Amino acid sequence: MRASIVFATLLGTALAIGAQAPPDPEQVLAKARDNILDRTDRLPNYTCVQTVDRQYLHLKQPVFPVRSCDDMSAKRNKKNNLLYLEATDRLRLDVKVSGGTEIGAWANASHFDDGNLMKLIKGPFGTGALGTILRDIFTGSSVSFYFDGEEAMDSLKLFRYRYEVSQESSHHMIHTGSDWAFTAYDGAVWIDPKSFELRRLQMRTSELPEESGACESTTTVEYASSRIGTGDFLLPQHSTLHFLMRDMGESDVATAYSSCHQYHAEANLITDPGTLAAESPAAHAPISIPAGLVLTLTLTEPIDTDTAAAGDVVVATVSKIARDPKSKKHQAGEIVISKGSTVRGRIVLMLHLLDFPQSFVIAIQLETVEINGIPSPLYAIRPQHNEPWKVTKVILDRYLTRPIFLPPRGQSRLVCNFPFFTDANHYVMPRGYETQWTTVPASEFVTEPRP
Repeated sequence: MRASIVFATLLGTALAIGAQAPPDPEQVLAKARDNILDRTDRLPNYTCVQTVDRQYLHLKQPVFPVRSCDDMSAKRNKKNNLLYLEATDRLRLDVKVSGGTEIGAWANASHFDDGNLMKLIKGPFGTGALGTILRDIFTGSSVSFYFDGEEAMDSLKLFRYRYEVSQESSHHMIHTGSDWAFTAYDGAVWIDPKSFELRRLQMRTSELPEESGACESTTTVEYASSRIGTGDFLLPQHSTLHFLMRDMGESDVATAYSSCHQYHAEANLITDPGTLAAESPAAHAPISIPAGLVLTLTLTEPIDTDTAAAGDVVVATVSKIARDPKSKKHQAGEIVISKGSTVRGRIVLMLHLLDFPQSFVIAIQLETVEINGIPSPLYAIRPQHNEPWKVTKVILDRYLTRPIFLPPRGQSRLVCNFPFFTDANHYVMPRGYETQWTTVPASEFVTEPRP
C-alpha cells in the first residue's frame, strides 16, 4: 500500500514537471506569426493621429576627418560621443491605413490629397509601424529567425527572437536625395509565449546609401491590442526612431499613436464636423478675395509650445473691416471682409532652437476666411515691416544686435515665421495676439500645395 502511494506521488510530480515545461520557441513563433497575419488580414481601413516629437543632436566640436559609419556606430555604442541638443520640433498628423499602405495628411484636414507622407514632411521621419513592417517580416521568403531566450519586460517574461530581412525581401525604403532605395534590415521581436501576442519590435537598417545623408536608422515599436470597429487588433502605441547621420550628428523621433478608429470612405476622410457645411450647395460658391486687402487678425486661442504641433489648426478673428482699395462703390472702398469674420490657418512649423540665440519659432499659413458662413480660400503674406521681434532682456543684454531667423529653404511666401527669442523652456503666443497680413493674387499660388 505504501509503495503504491509513493509511486502515485512520484507520478504526480513527474506529470507536474512535464506540465511546467517551457513552451517550444518554434511553436510560439509560428502561432504568433499566424495570430499577427490573421489580425492584419482582417484589419479594416482605419486612421490614427500621430504626434511626432523630434530632437536634433550635433557634435559640440567638429571632428576631422569624419569617421566612417562603422566607427561612428561603435563610438556611439560606447557612449563616447559628445553631442548637444540643438533643436526640437513637433508634428501632428492624421494617417490612414488602407490595404497595409500608410497615407497621411495634417491633423484635422478634411481629406487626404496624394497622401505621400514624405512630400508632407521635411526632416527625419519613418513609416511602416502602421502598415508594412509586420507583413514584411513574417511573410518574407528569405527572412531568417533566431531564438535568443527569455527576457523580462513590464512584469512579463517574453521570448526574444532575432530576424534578418535581405534587401531582396525588403519593402523598407529610404529617401536618397532624388530617389528611393530598398534597404536590408535586421532586428528583434518580443513575444508573449502565453498569449502569442507581439509586444515589441526593433528594426535596424544596414548601412544606408551615402545620398541619404545617414549611416543607419533604428526603430522600436511598442504594440498592444486595440479596438477598431467591432474587433480587437494589434496596433502600435508608441515608436522611437533613431538616425545616425554621416556628419556625426544624430536625430531622435518619438511618435505616439492615438484616436485610432475605423473609417469607411475610401476617397475622403472627414475629421472636422465643421467641414460638413462645405458639402452643402451654398458652400460651392466661395468668394474670390481681391489682392491688396489689409487684414488685422487676433488669435482666438493661445498657442502653447508645450502642446502645439505643426499640423494644428489656428483660428483668428478679423478685428478691423477690410475694404477693397480698388473698388469704386464707396469712397473708402467696398467692404470685402467684415469685422468679426473667422479666419483659419495652420501651424506648419513648431520649432525650439536651443543654440544661442535661443528661440521658439511658430510658423503659420492662412487657409480660409468665412464670409456669410462660406469659407473662401485666403492667400495672404505678412508685410516685412510687421515681422515680430520679441527678445527677453537676458538675450538682449548678451546679443546687442537683432537676431535673425533664417527660414527653411523653399518655404512658401504664404508662411509667416514668428520667432520669439527667449532662453525660457516654454512660450505661449497669447490669446488676442494681433498680426497684420496683406492679401496677394491667388494666381501666384494656385499650383502651390496647401499644407
